[in-house]
Amino acid sequence: MNVAVIFGGRSPEHEVSIVTAHQVKAALTESHDVTPIYITKEGIWLTGDELGELSTFTDGALPSANDYDIVTVEFQANPRFSVLPKRTGLFSKKRELNVDIVFPAIHGVNGEDGSLQGLLELMDVPYVGAGIVGSSIGMDKIMMKAVLNENGLPIVPYIPFTKHEWNSSSDDIVSIIEEKTVYPVFVKPAISGSSIGVSQAKNTEELKDAIELACRYCRRILVEQGIENGYEINCSVMGTHTPIASVCEQPITSTDFLSFDDKYIHQNSETEQTSNDSPITENTSGMAGAQRKIPAPIPEDMTLHIQKLASETFKILDCMGIARIDFLVSDDGQVYVNEINTIPGSFSFYLWEPDGVSFPDLVSQLVNLAIETNNEKNRLIYSYSTNLLSQAGANLTKLKSHSQLEE
Repeated sequence: MNVAVIFGGRSPEHEVSIVTAHQVKAALTESHDVTPIYITKEGIWLTGDELGELSTFTDGALPSANDYDIVTVEFQANPRFSVLPKRTGLFSKKRELNVDIVFPAIHGVNGEDGSLQGLLELMDVPYVGAGIVGSSIGMDKIMMKAVLNENGLPIVPYIPFTKHEWNSSSDDIVSIIEEKTVYPVFVKPAISGSSIGVSQAKNTEELKDAIELACRYCRRILVEQGIENGYEINCSVMGTHTPIASVCEQPITSTDFLSFDDKYIHQNSETEQTSNDSPITENTSGMAGAQRKIPAPIPEDMTLHIQKLASETFKILDCMGIARIDFLVSDDGQVYVNEINTIPGSFSFYLWEPDGVSFPDLVSQLVNLAIETNNEKNRLIYSYSTNLLSQAGANLTKLKSHSQLEE
């Protein structure tokens, strides 16, 4: 099969996406033909063999449209990807790019939020991961919490508002936040990932600064009640109608929450052993450098409870393929659903390895799930024959005749 891995994009998580994509390409190469499609920070789609090599991105400036073929999308008899050669000549011409399935590897906006999925739906191209609804709701923290709360899943108290509301009545918003929550609180852009734009606030001044920062990344903001002495547990889920949950992990950080640097920059290749026999491991594949305990050192009944909540969240948000659900646990053992990542960093392969699922096996399973999902979708009825148009034509004729008589 010809798999197009789409990565990069107009997103603050552009660099993270580059690494994820090359991990996916390396895992798929043995069993599939892989075509890299790189979207620049300006939104230009490029392709070329060199874009499949990580060194192309690490040895200097990011690739530009001057050096690679440009990918376009055409909607004709059969929607398709086409390639415009970077150099035009007597024998150079536009050609079709053979794509059987797309593997989105874009984190954040313009890729994980349903926009790319909508394009692929219009093209009727199979693609890995959640569809439009699951992607868009999963990316929007405010909408996600509203849906989860409506379905009875446990979430921490939160206050949503817009950048416009903040600019016009910041004092009122601060009063509402301080009335409904207690410090510390967390301030987040409604649409973002990798902890970009996220801050903890322990007093009024820090709250205002945190909101100003979040407003730089999104026009909608939410403030969440913080949990003192709590900790984070993550669990991955894979499948469609009957998804299965992975082992749980506990991310380790020396600060109050996992920052971007904690997740991706921290490097340490050693594996330490804790007193409860849960190893602190490192993802040393070039991404997600955060330390983590796998499996998480929590009681078995809590593990089962979190796995159940993870699967329920996955299904309620209409997700497919794979996702990682992040949880908060208070010091008294109360579990809260924090957020979902429908295109998690490294596709959470490290949470499936303890069950004997290698990264190549994981991505191959995701490709198969995408094919099954697309086949199921295409068995639905998309046309409905009626005499509506003939009736509309007759009514329009009557309307015109009536108008002429009045004149």
